[in-house]
Amino acid sequence: MRNDPLTIKMESITTMSARNAILGLIVGVSVISSSVVRADDNDIKRFEKRLRISALSDHVIYGAAPSRTDIAFLARTRGVNRIICLLAASPKVDEEKAAAKALGVAFEHRPLAIGLDGPLDKARIDRTVARSIVDDLKSITDGATYVHCQSGRDRAGFIRFAHRILIDEWSFAAALKESLELGFASAKLPGFFLDMKLLASGLDELPKLKSMPIAGDDLNARATNANIGAQTLNVKIMGEGPPLYVIHGGPGESHKMFRPYLDAFAKTHTLVYYDQVGCGGSSKPQFAEAYTLERQTKELDLLRSVAKHEKISMIAQSSGCLIAIKYALMFPDRVDKMVLLAGWANGEEFRANLQLLGAVMQPPDRAGFDLVMGKLRKSMRRPNDRELVGLVGLQVPGMFFGEVDYAFRKDWQRHIEVSSFVNAAMEKEVFKDLDIRSDLAKIKNIPTLVIAGKFDLITPPSVVQSLAEGIKGSRFEVFQRSGHFPMVEENERFIEMVSSFLASGE
Repeated sequence: MRNDPLTIKMESITTMSARNAILGLIVGVSVISSSVVRADDNDIKRFEKRLRISALSDHVIYGAAPSRTDIAFLARTRGVNRIICLLAASPKVDEEKAAAKALGVAFEHRPLAIGLDGPLDKARIDRTVARSIVDDLKSITDGATYVHCQSGRDRAGFIRFAHRILIDEWSFAAALKESLELGFASAKLPGFFLDMKLLASGLDELPKLKSMPIAGDDLNARATNANIGAQTLNVKIMGEGPPLYVIHGGPGESHKMFRPYLDAFAKTHTLVYYDQVGCGGSSKPQFAEAYTLERQTKELDLLRSVAKHEKISMIAQSSGCLIAIKYALMFPDRVDKMVLLAGWANGEEFRANLQLLGAVMQPPDRAGFDLVMGKLRKSMRRPNDRELVGLVGLQVPGMFFGEVDYAFRKDWQRHIEVSSFVNAAMEKEVFKDLDIRSDLAKIKNIPTLVIAGKFDLITPPSVVQSLAEGIKGSRFEVFQRSGHFPMVEENERFIEMVSSFLASGE
């Protein structure tokens, strides 16, 4: 990834000193040459830091709004011969236009934002303008164009994002991550994150998320207790046919996350939902050693044995994929097929995207999140179950591609259940030390379907793809209108695809 400033071409000044050259440019006496000339490195660094200048390509840089002096300096040191101003119309923009003209620099005024004069959460991007700007930037082959907004981080950051998506064909998460790292603050312009998704998807409106109806008594009821040694698992079994086990993630969540979105599989399979030890309605031993991937894998096999299933297929999501993979490695003869959804194989790859979910939180959610985290830091403790559920709930909009309205959010909150004890106990193994990439090649002759959501900020497709690349013969599918939960956002397609896979000879 190229983030370094463009190389400054060096050329001697023969007719005047460097100081006089700068002075001549400032007062508009000297004619600006298309060549780039020498300037003091410290002057350039201070200048670029003040304007927050960053390179987008060999012929495009962007930053904050320049003064007349800045325009002259840009022309002299960076070869800028064209300026694109993204700001709304104002006397200041008129002054900039006049200064550019006097200095021989082409000037284009192309306002990008809509509704900045009202509430910020209503501010939007004119995506037609954004696309046209990016198309123009793509065609530049000489000189340099300077794109700017007020701070160099908001609307110009959006142009950087648009360039990565439309021209460089980066993934959504990668383009968003780069813009955030370079200072684009979506929290200050909350309406812009919506436009990022619309631009990347090519849609004019996001689909509204719809929850599936399920009565609270059904969703929250403790089902069958299965005794596995000293522990008891909360298990719900539906339907008849080949056994299909659903393995939840977290670590520390429960099977409620999947209901009733996967219930349709009960038409063709014996569908087995269960809560891992320490989670949901299962036993909750209060010693950290009880919670390891190896223990969870053996617990799954004990459940299979108690249920008298010879071979099982598995649908695993998020960290649940690690249990499914370890089960396939430990008991390969007891696995029919695997579906791995939004998982990862390496802790470092997973952690690389941790900041994205928090970075796109809207101001009210961010305020609530920071309030809880502030209290936890002050008391120097981890969140309890109730607090952790609340923190997860505040991040829900960023977990989905579609529009999360009040009704969906209220319903989805019913599905969130997290054990803070289990989550903390497994944090090091699952999120930090984990690296099972070399183990994936050992999985053989187990048909595997790996699924990712294009707009997943927790486990982007590039992270999930590591599973598909490591498991020989596996199939990789990206759901184009989904975040972290494709089985919710594109339920019909998910059920159809997975049902076909489970019924096939793959």
